[in-house]
Amino acid sequence: MFISYFDDSRVTDKALKTNLSKLSKYRAEIAAQAESGDTTKSEYSLFYPKDYALHETLETIKKNFKNVKHVILIGIGGSSLGVEAIHAVLDTGASKLTVLDTVSAYNLDLALKEASKVKKVTELAVCVISKSGKTTETLTNAAIVLEALKETFGETVYKQTIFIGDPESEGVLYGKKKGSMVVSMPANIGGRYSVATAVGLVPLTLLGHDTDEFISGYLDAAEERFETIVAESASRLALYHQYKYHHYNFFAFEPRLEKLGRWYRQLFAESLGKETKKDGKKVTGALVPTISTPVELHSVGQLYMSGVPETLTDFVTFDDEVIDAKVPKSNKLAGALKGLSMQEIATGLYGGVVAAYEERSLPYRATIFEEELTYSLGLFMAMRLREVMYTAHLLNVDAFNQPNVELYKTKTKKILGL
Repeated sequence: MFISYFDDSRVTDKALKTNLSKLSKYRAEIAAQAESGDTTKSEYSLFYPKDYALHETLETIKKNFKNVKHVILIGIGGSSLGVEAIHAVLDTGASKLTVLDTVSAYNLDLALKEASKVKKVTELAVCVISKSGKTTETLTNAAIVLEALKETFGETVYKQTIFIGDPESEGVLYGKKKGSMVVSMPANIGGRYSVATAVGLVPLTLLGHDTDEFISGYLDAAEERFETIVAESASRLALYHQYKYHHYNFFAFEPRLEKLGRWYRQLFAESLGKETKKDGKKVTGALVPTISTPVELHSVGQLYMSGVPETLTDFVTFDDEVIDAKVPKSNKLAGALKGLSMQEIATGLYGGVVAAYEERSLPYRATIFEEELTYSLGLFMAMRLREVMYTAHLLNVDAFNQPNVELYKTKTKKILGL
């Protein structure tokens, strides 16, 4: 993985060194936690894939769900975004993923129509994911989908359903009654940190992805060479907060990475977007995360190049060595580009954008996946999880709570009389 920076002039070696010093104790605590296998803290997500029971669960799924061609994932936020992000990059077309994350009758109808194309119930798998088992969106979609599928396939549909959540959650208890497979989530890992738990790895296994390779990359993020990069990146992000930057743009230069941007946006916003610090003082200012693709070069790109201040851009891309095409020499429509491959042209466009940013003194970070993609995704996601924890520590906010998200849930239940 190649990572580079072009910084605001105030992001000096001295300023970075100061933040790295502030991080030293927390970094040591996480390293000690990983060494001891302490499962009581939320940082457990960084090394949870070492858990033997998790690997046993994945092996059981491989044996019992051999013929799955269509996976319906019912969950919202951290229960779905990680799987979507990984599948969007690695999708070979062998298995279909349908995600139901919001209350939308239209999307639900599309999902049921697609599911009706399945000839055998064993070709279908349903994952219902909710840590608490009380998420309104998830319960609504799951109840309607499972009842509709039962009309087609009978009670056997529950044998093709996996409930994932806290051990005593309503979803898991319901799944047990129906004879479904149930998988418990680790108590101290929140949804947005759960991509390398059963929440992410069970659906990915059903979809036929190489979870061992993903886990390998994920765990390698703890190695000194990557952990050092993470600490420096977190130190930078804290400085951009300090310098009152307001806009953080995840620029997925390869469009298949756009959903990875959605995953990171939730992680970033829920972890760092707080009203108060740990000491009770009010938080002033925030980096608001957004997502761009090359399409936006002809829209919001105009704003950035015009010198809109306080914007930090995060370029993420990779070279696809498997899928490519060349501009034909025989066709004069793109005569100046004849003989060039799509990847060569994409690289040229990327280089042009980066050069333009530097000419306009617009700060950015650039990440290019160089390893095998499954491994790279595991490595990248684990590095970003750790980076957000480090940044939250420097900003003195709680990376693991989300009080304002819970507020809308409480208000919704009151309106619905729940």
